[in-house]
Amino acid sequence: MLAPAAGRPWRDVWPLVAQTDDGNPWGTGACWLYCRRDGVRVLWVGSVKTPGATGDVYACGPCLVELDAIVRAQAHGRDGAGGRAMQAAALAVPTHAPSDGPGTAVCEHRRTVSRHGKTFCRACERQLYL
Repeated sequence: MLAPAAGRPWRDVWPLVAQTDDGNPWGTGACWLYCRRDGVRVLWVGSVKTPGATGDVYACGPCLVELDAIVRAQAHGRDGAGGRAMQAAALAVPTHAPSDGPGTAVCEHRRTVSRHGKTFCRACERQLYL
């Protein structure tokens, strides 16, 4: 149970990321986020609307953690840094985040390298799922 958040900013009491078998309605299917694996435990995270269709978005545990880190980094960058709890959360930001803030630069993954049967971007070092 979390202590009352009165007098503290919301980002200091950010809830934990959902995990398999945590009481949420997890199912087995395809992850729509970063890994795009099929046949894994996934959780519905919302809907997406495109000009031609609407669909449900499902994510696996590791992709939820990555999404959580991105959202936290954006929230901290937008709302400003301050207290000790916020600084600790900022340490969880992936090392490939641009130094001038989240979401300000995009890597186009133009050059790749293969390591141990996996493909990585040479510029940002992220694993690419082709």
